Amino acid sequence: MRGWKLLQWGAAFIAVAVLLVWALQGMHIFTKQQRKVVHREEDPLFGTVRERVEWQPDFRLGLDIAGPVAVVAGAAAALGWWRARKASARRMSHNHE
Repeated sequence: MRGWKLLQWGAAFIAVAVLLVWALQGMHIFTKQQRKVVHREEDPLFGTVRERVEWQPDFRLGLDIAGPVAVVAGAAAALGWWRARKASARRMSHNHE
């Protein structure tokens, strides 16, 4: 019984944590590994503006990873809940005999 309860709560925590991280990082559909940074440089002599694009490493969790992880963790939590409930019902039926 204890193992199934641990599975249930651990998996539920993982599912909620993954979805929370996904939501806090911007709810992107696809996982992003870099961030586009645009630097604007103005030439004081000619008054022209030049843009320089730079890509910096920046991990943003996307739904393509967070979704399956949350589904698997949610299924494991449901399995833990079902097994714990089944074990509890079995104990109750043995106590009443």
